[in-house]
Amino acid sequence: MQGAANRDPQQFPEPDRFDILRRNNRHVAFGYGVHHCLGAPLARIEGQIAFLALLRLPELRLENPAPEWQEGVSLRTPKSLPVRFRAS
Repeated sequence: MQGAANRDPQQFPEPDRFDILRRNNRHVAFGYGVHHCLGAPLARIEGQIAFLALLRLPELRLENPAPEWQEGVSLRTPKSLPVRFRAS
């Protein structure tokens, strides 16, 4: 069930598309209520730092724009996500 979270087409337009600018994002990535993840603020900061570092790489692009997905009990992740960028 967790793998289906945040992918409800009635709640999210194009739920399978990664959209970092998605608005009205009522996701359950860090749990809810008393089960809310205590590490959520740290994870958000780490994610922001990582994305900003990646965006500074010149000509960053996916090596394979259609990655192969790995289905799991709780998560759906790409098997690999190689990227290419120009060395500066």
